[in-house]
Amino acid sequence: MTNLIDGVSRIEIPTPFPVGSVNCYLIEGTPLTLIDTGPKTSKSLATLQKALQDKSYDFSDIEQILLTHGHIDHIGLAAQFVRARLQTHGNPTEVWIHQKDASAVVNYDRYAECYLEFYTELITSSGVPKNEFPMLPPKGLIEYFKSLVESVPTARSFNDGAVFKTGIGEVSAIWVPGHSSGSTCYVCDEKEVIFSGDFILGDISSNPSISFDRNEKIGMLTYLESLDRLSSRDNYSALPGHREPIIGIRSRIEVLRAEYDDKLRRAAQSLTRNHQTIYELSRIIYGAYDVNSLTLALAESSDLLKILESRNQARLVKQDGVVYATGL
Repeated sequence: MTNLIDGVSRIEIPTPFPVGSVNCYLIEGTPLTLIDTGPKTSKSLATLQKALQDKSYDFSDIEQILLTHGHIDHIGLAAQFVRARLQTHGNPTEVWIHQKDASAVVNYDRYAECYLEFYTELITSSGVPKNEFPMLPPKGLIEYFKSLVESVPTARSFNDGAVFKTGIGEVSAIWVPGHSSGSTCYVCDEKEVIFSGDFILGDISSNPSISFDRNEKIGMLTYLESLDRLSSRDNYSALPGHREPIIGIRSRIEVLRAEYDDKLRRAAQSLTRNHQTIYELSRIIYGAYDVNSLTLALAESSDLLKILESRNQARLVKQDGVVYATGL
């Protein structure tokens, strides 16, 4: 556990994913608050229990949980706190998440089935060769995901601009869709700090193309627009969902924009007059990524090509369920 600012400690929770540990943040004071929880694994549970015990707390002491978004590594253990506080104090821990991601917490099994549909369609439409398929078949992968989350039917949802009391002052919920439909940054103006979840990370991509909400426009464009929502707080520090704190977010935002501009340039340069699948183009754009990065590479490549098509720089056609791209 690392003390970052007065009243705020970072707890690094191990995950079984390539990204490594996830950052949860304990905000002391009233109400005792936790931002994100980590996945439901025995190692994550033990790590979180010890970190709280080092501060003379246990699970039942947490009064509210603010979730930055609905992904496994951020929500999996929320139900443990709800149950512990209900048993000890007679009232459950309040669990809050933006309404666009609420379904992931209230009924994760259903949410996982929706992701399975997205995942299967992405693999098929991208033209992934059989020998490149993940070791786990899609259904097996989703069952594994389900084992890492316990749903919280009592979770409560909020809309953009909701305000929560914490021990360091009020925090405002700023809706920043892109990484997920309901991604939220919690902003404490008093401390000039932003709990940014996976929306802004210090040295890795926020993967803004993996939302499967088909009612949204291109995920990458949504993400870039959401970056503007933090522009008035460009000198604030960000406490992200992974890796180290970001001191002053303006420069990081500028780097992120430049990186996506570069990806668009590489995608445009990869196009030819011949039909190429999204998978083939992903290998040109992103190189020799491993199977763990397959979904992310395909989703981003798909978004890049959709953006190029919207700018009249590419043409996408679907034949026998597979999407092909050509240059114009």
